[in-house]
Amino acid sequence: MVENHIATTPLGNRPLTAVRPSEVQAWASDRASTLAPSTLRNLVGLLSSVFASAVVDRKIGTSPVVRIKLPDYRPERVVPLTVGQVRALADAVPARNRAMIITHAGLGLRLGELIALRLEDIDFLRRTVRIHFQRERESMQLVPPKTPRSRRTIPLPQVVADALAAHLAEYQPATDGCIFTNASGEPYRHHYINNYVFRPAVTATGLPESTTTHDLRHAYASWLLEAGESVVTVAERLGHNDATMVIKTYGHIMPNSEDRTRRAIDAAWASQPDLNAAKACESD
Repeated sequence: MVENHIATTPLGNRPLTAVRPSEVQAWASDRASTLAPSTLRNLVGLLSSVFASAVVDRKIGTSPVVRIKLPDYRPERVVPLTVGQVRALADAVPARNRAMIITHAGLGLRLGELIALRLEDIDFLRRTVRIHFQRERESMQLVPPKTPRSRRTIPLPQVVADALAAHLAEYQPATDGCIFTNASGEPYRHHYINNYVFRPAVTATGLPESTTTHDLRHAYASWLLEAGESVVTVAERLGHNDATMVIKTYGHIMPNSEDRTRRAIDAAWASQPDLNAAKACESD
């Protein structure tokens, strides 16, 4: 981002101490003509962090990244897949990949975590799945997950256990224990799953073209929230650092809690008798 959108612009050649808010605004307006609003916001955030660090190190007195006017940005709301749609996707992919779809949606994994899943990570007896690695996109090596909180243990639902058991009965794991492999016994690459497994299934099932494998992760989160799981629990299951991302992404699909609120207050009052009313009855 620095090389493509800062260093090559007039702003990139300016000394830290010489940059003015008006220059930052001009730079942001120029970038807005080529970048999506969400990408531009990330870029401005990056620039802001650079100047904030310069302030901390006393290289500059104040940051010039202030009151920057950016294009309106209203992120599209997540519309989670239904169970029926996920089943249709699982039926539309090749038999070798069916369990991948069910596991992806049933555990809420990132794609890199899914294709890094090993036999030793599945505990059928305790009904848990351990997420300790992800598959690096370029090198295809097993590396630590995205964040420390992404290293987690997830409850294993029966539907996923059944799908995995059926898959393992039909297809042998790789020599490193990797569960999901191609016909040559090698782990799948991200682009292969996206372009040659998932994309044709999306087309075959008539789902929107914008549907990606990440929508299976969204589905998992929505099912947990609909069942009444707390946002903190959902964040832990997804491997997020905190619940903020869950609230921002899925707040609009969280079930209406009005009745639960009413019941909670009524129950609290019912558990504590009205002493004044009781005395009044006694005097009567």
